[in-house]
Amino acid sequence: MATTKNMNSLLFLYEGETEAEFYQKIFDEYVPPRKLRRNYGNLKGVYSLNDKVKSKIESYLQNETFASCTNIHVFIAYDREGPRGTETSLDIEYFKKKYLNKGSRIITINEIIATQDLESWFFYDLEGIYKYLKVPKSQRNLSAFNNIEATNNRILSDLFHRYDKHYQKGKRVQGFINQLNIQKIYNNVQELKDSITFINNLC
Repeated sequence: MATTKNMNSLLFLYEGETEAEFYQKIFDEYVPPRKLRRNYGNLKGVYSLNDKVKSKIESYLQNETFASCTNIHVFIAYDREGPRGTETSLDIEYFKKKYLNKGSRIITINEIIATQDLESWFFYDLEGIYKYLKVPKSQRNLSAFNNIEATNNRILSDLFHRYDKHYQKGKRVQGFINQLNIQKIYNNVQELKDSITFINNLC
C-alpha cells in the first residue's frame, strides 16, 4: 500500500541560540524524525519581535523551496520577560488575522511562552544544575527555588557565579543543557507538553 504523504509542515521560530539548543533536545527526545517537514528560524531576541516574526513568515512563504508546503503550522517560542500576567511582546492576534484566512497556506499560528524565561524552566532540574556546577552534595539545597516562575536567567547567572562559573546565553550553553534532565523539565512545563503533543499529532 502506498504511503500517504504528510502535507503538514512546521515553521518553528525561536528567540535565540539558547532556545535552539534546548528545542533541539526536545525534538530529538519527543518528536519522531522524518515524519514532518520542519523549518527553523532564529529571531535573535525579542526586540522588534512582531517585525521579525512577520519577516520570517513572509520570507518562508515567498521561498520557492517551500512552495510545496501547503499546510503550514507556525510556532513562535520566546520568553515572557516577566512573571505570569506580564504582557508579551508578540501580537499573536495580529498574525492570526493576517495569515489565518481562506486560501492561506498557514493553518495555525501558535506560541510557546517561557515564564519568566527559558532559564526559569531549567530550575525544574535544580539537581542537574548543581551537578553541572560541581556543588558538593552537602551544599545542595534542592528547595532553594521552589517558586520556579520567580526565577530567571539573572538568578541562574548569579548561581553560576556563586560557584565560580559564568553563564552565557547562546551556543556555549550546549554542554550545560546536555547535562540537564530534559524529561524532568518537559514533565513539569504544561505549555511545552501541550505544544509537543500538538506537533506530534501533525505527524
